Amino acid sequence: MEMLNHSKDASNQILTRTQFEKITDCLSGLAEKLRVSMILLVNSSGQIVAERVSSSWQGDSTVLSTLTASSYAASKEMARLLGEVSNFQMVLYEGHHQNMMMAKINADFFLAVAFEKGVAIGMVRLFTKKTIEQLLPILHQGKEDRDEIKKIFDHEFQNLLGDALDRSFKESLE
Repeated sequence: MEMLNHSKDASNQILTRTQFEKITDCLSGLAEKLRVSMILLVNSSGQIVAERVSSSWQGDSTVLSTLTASSYAASKEMARLLGEVSNFQMVLYEGHHQNMMMAKINADFFLAVAFEKGVAIGMVRLFTKKTIEQLLPILHQGKEDRDEIKKIFDHEFQNLLGDALDRSFKESLE
């Protein structure tokens, strides 16, 4: 299996190399425990943060990640209509040859796991939950880092903008 990073929106996803390596280790661990075709870590806007695909995977991961985010948005509304306080934690799609389980990690991230029909759904559920427990602190640290970077950037940007405006105003008066 090959590990790929498709995170393209740096404003949304700021992950350090260490965080990304920890994430890929978690996905690799899940893949080793189960016969999976594909594992996607997807953000709430449908972008792939990381993926793990088998050599037999023929699907379009980018389209699947977008559909995963859309499906989770729809399931959130279904949960609300059914009186659930929050979104469903896991959603299962059963097919003739492949199944897919989508699991909420937090409000910003989802895990999509495609696996062969012969793999026990209970095992997928159990190992996916354990993987989510491992991913939560890694992604939480990323949120703290993004918030800190945003504060620094906002403050730095305001200072630079103020200085540039002052210079421009002084030059226009001369």
